[in-house]
Parts: sequence; C-alpha cells; structure tokens
Amino acid sequence: MTNDEELFAKAYQAQHDGHLEQAILIYEQLIAKNPHYPDANHYLALAYAQSGDMSQALVYFLQAIAASPDDPALYNNLANAYKMLGQIDLTIDNYKKALELKPDYAQAHNNLAVIYDKQGDNESALNHYKLAVHAQPDFAAAHFNLGLLLLKKGYLKAAKTQFKNVLILNPGQLESLFYTGVLELETNDLEAAKQAFQTILEQDTNHVEALSNLGVIALKQDEKQQAVDYFTKALAIDNAHLESRNNLAATFIHHDRFENALMHYDVLLQNDPDNIEYLYNSGVAQMALGHLNEAISHFEHLISLQPDHFAALNNLAAIFMRLEDKEKAKKLLKQAIAANPRDNTSKHMLHALSKDRDTTETSPEYAENLFNNYALYYDQHLQQQLHYRLPNHILQMIDEAAITHSALTLDLGCGTGLTGQVLRDISGRLIGVDIASKMLLQAKEKAIYDELIESEALTFLQQNKEQYDLIVAADVLPYFGKIDDLFAAIKEHLKSDAYFIFSTEISDIYPLQLQESARFSHHLDYLRQLCQQYGLQIRFLEQVTARQQDGANLTVNLLAVQPVKDN
Repeated sequence: MTNDEELFAKAYQAQHDGHLEQAILIYEQLIAKNPHYPDANHYLALAYAQSGDMSQALVYFLQAIAASPDDPALYNNLANAYKMLGQIDLTIDNYKKALELKPDYAQAHNNLAVIYDKQGDNESALNHYKLAVHAQPDFAAAHFNLGLLLLKKGYLKAAKTQFKNVLILNPGQLESLFYTGVLELETNDLEAAKQAFQTILEQDTNHVEALSNLGVIALKQDEKQQAVDYFTKALAIDNAHLESRNNLAATFIHHDRFENALMHYDVLLQNDPDNIEYLYNSGVAQMALGHLNEAISHFEHLISLQPDHFAALNNLAAIFMRLEDKEKAKKLLKQAIAANPRDNTSKHMLHALSKDRDTTETSPEYAENLFNNYALYYDQHLQQQLHYRLPNHILQMIDEAAITHSALTLDLGCGTGLTGQVLRDISGRLIGVDIASKMLLQAKEKAIYDELIESEALTFLQQNKEQYDLIVAADVLPYFGKIDDLFAAIKEHLKSDAYFIFSTEISDIYPLQLQESARFSHHLDYLRQLCQQYGLQIRFLEQVTARQQDGANLTVNLLAVQPVKDN
C-alpha cells in the first residue's frame, strides 16, 4: 500500500468513527500532496458536510465534480449541501443533473420529491417518489414518504399499502405502524387499528398519539371508561397534548359529566380563547348544570366571533326565555332562523314569544331539545324550585276512580319518572315513553319501569298495537297544539274499562292557544268536543295546582276519561 493509500484509509476510518476534525486534516494533507487522488475531494466534502460546514463542503464537492463530471452521486451530494444552505433552485438543478446521468437513481428521485413536496408541487413529488420505489423496491424511506404524500392527498388505500411496504422492509418502524393504525381507524377497522396502536405501546409505553387514538377507538366501541383512561394517561405523559384533552372533554360532555368536561375546557380556552368548539361545548355544559350566566358568557363570546352560529343562538335564546327576557330572546331567535330557516324549534319559540294565536302545530323538536337540555337537573328544579305537585294529584284521582290495579300501564311522556313513581304500586307492567333520550336515562336509574321507549308520543301510539288498562299523560298535552289525532290514537289503545288520565293548561277563550311559555293551553270545551267525537266520557275533572310558574301557582285541568260503553 502506498503512502497516499495509507493516508486515505486512515482518513476514511477516522471519518467512519466520527472523528471528523482528524479526518478533515488527513484528507487535506493528502490533497495537498496529490490534488487528483480519487475520491479525496468527495470524501473531504462529505466530512465538512457532516461537521456542518456547508460552505467548505461546496468547495470540495465542486472540485470533485471537476475531476469526475459524470458521477451522479457527486451531484446528489452537492444538491444536499445547497439544500442545507437554503439555495433551493441550485438544489433542484443538481438533483436533476444526477438523474440525467442516472435516470434510475432512487436516492436522487426521493430527495427531489421531498423538495417538490415541501413546495406544494404534489404531482411532481408523487411522480418522483414512485420512480424512487420502482427503481429501488426495498427503499423504505421512499415508501414512507410516498405514503405520507398519498395520505395528504386523500388516497387512503394507496397510502396504507406504502406504510405496509415499509413494515415488511422494517417491521419495527413505529411511524409507519402509527400511520397504518390511523388509516385502519379512518376506514373503521377498529380491531386492526387497535392492534397497531397496542403494538406501538409495547415498544414505546409513552407514545401519546397511540394512547390518544386508542381512546378514540374505545369511544367508537362504547367503552367510555376505557376511553377516559387512555386520554388521561396521554395527558399524564404530555399535559400539553391538546387533542387528548379535547377528546377527554368531549367524552365527558357526551356522557353528561359536565363538571369534568368544564375542567378541561377551561384549560383549552386558556390556550385558545376564541376556539368555537371549546366555547360552544363549555356553554352547553354550563347550561346543563344550570349555570346560566356562565353559559351566556360563552355563547355571547362565540356569537361575537361567528354571528351565524345557529346552535349557540338557539341555546342563548332558550336561556333568555327562561330568564324572562323575552325581547332579547326574540331577537336571538330571529337570528337563529336566519342562520337556519328550516329549524322548527326556533320558529316555535318565536311564535310563542310573538303571541301568534294562529299557530296550532306541535313541535316535537322543541320538546326533545328542551328536555334533553333540562334532564340533568329536571327533578331538582321541578320539585325544589317549582314545587311540582301534579303526580300527587294524579294519585288522588286514581284513588277517586278506585283504580287499585292496572295490568298494563302506559306513562306517556314519562320524563324522568316522577309520575311513574306513583303509578308503580298499582301497575303490573309499567311502560314509559318519552321523546328525550336523556330524560329516559334519568328514569332508567330509578328502576321504576318494566320498559322504557324513546319515541314521540303520537308516533308511538300510531305504531304500537297494545291496549292498556291505564294511560297517563302528565304535563304532556301542553306540548301539543291540535290534539285531535292524539285523542283518536288514545281511544284505539284503551281497553273498554280503561282510563286515560291527562292534564292540560287552561285556555279561557280559544280552543287552543300557544302561550309565551312555548306551551299550549286548551279550552275545556275543546276537550269535551274531542271526547264526544272519539267516544270518550269524562269521569273525573278537577282544576289543580300543578306547580309554580313565574312565582305564582299554575292551575291546570286534570281529567280522567273512559271509553263510552255501548248500550
């Protein structure tokens, strides 16, 4: 071995071992002795590039190219140096020169594609990534980069193929495994996605994104507590991980754990005080907890940012209706209808506040929305603040009618089960029907009913074929305008000696009237006419105090009717 060869070998070994200063010194000594020694300028340039001195690297790459102008690797490495210096035009030019010399140069195709990708030239990037993997099928980095670009462009199936190619070549590549899991989740293959993320956690127990996505999968599989555990663990590892905190807060909202949700939304809003989603969900949580002033603050801030946000306008109007600020509620309802002209709930409330006496149509959407928002504190508000007494009056009327046993009882519009509690003792089988799913969840916890059914009352009666010994509708008819169809359906479901017990709010002048409370009142003559029309007779009729409204007693008609017996 000649002295020059010994110097080159020594420099190369030092470079390989990471001793770059020593390698540079020896390469320079060699070049000083023999300026044209093969590869010396190239490797010296690489050593300078590795040490971060790109200006010197350029000098020696150019000298190497002058000596070997047909070497594509030199142009590829020169382009890399220009890239590090931010000289993108020269970077592209030199990658292209490398490819002119060697059209199947996979590394140059991949490098050029990365540049085009960053510039937003997706088509050029896609083309060069494909050329890279075709030229070198075992080029894992090119498969990965191609997968990322396909994912960005929305070609999910093709992206998944590329990430799986990477895993075949390099089974331990966590990033590809992660994106494979994301794509399985995107196509709702939950078990495959779960397997991918759990495999990641076996290698990296602190992988926050894997934990967060496992939480999302748990939600989709209705494993609420498991989801909470995953999101909580992700936050314990990275308290600033907004996606996990947002998912956790949204999970609490979805399952009516409003105080838990607010704790996280407070943190999220500190970081992003104008976030529409955070503001809206915080407002909903505060509203559900009965914290109306806090809810107003969140909804008003949201509307200042997005004036046509229908749901916020609608909820805010409902709050001001509850606070008796009718003018403000009307203004908000008009804005809500302008934002969503098809919404029957807002129209119904506006008709009520505008004292529109021509309105006779029922709005099931209004009742459903009202009671779902009201469910969490319905019992407490009704019993402690409004002194709700209607179930007791119904029990007294049952005693007057000498109803000691009902084999099959229907509690129509059962709500949280306040009336069901007085019906349970006399009922063999007790069925509860309500339009609001969250009211039914409260009722279910009381274990009063043999069966609970989520349905609008008239729809249920029209689809159900049972006949009942007793049907009760406590505080239900005020959410109906015309009740002709309801009476016709009720008659079809009563056994010959059965009772229908119901309450109505009282109209003194009109057959039916939409009140400012957004509930209907019905005239007694209208009720008598319907009974006569549908073969029912009034057996008991009383005016009773149902509850408090606006600080005064709310008097209602309470009736018990039976089918007219054939002579």
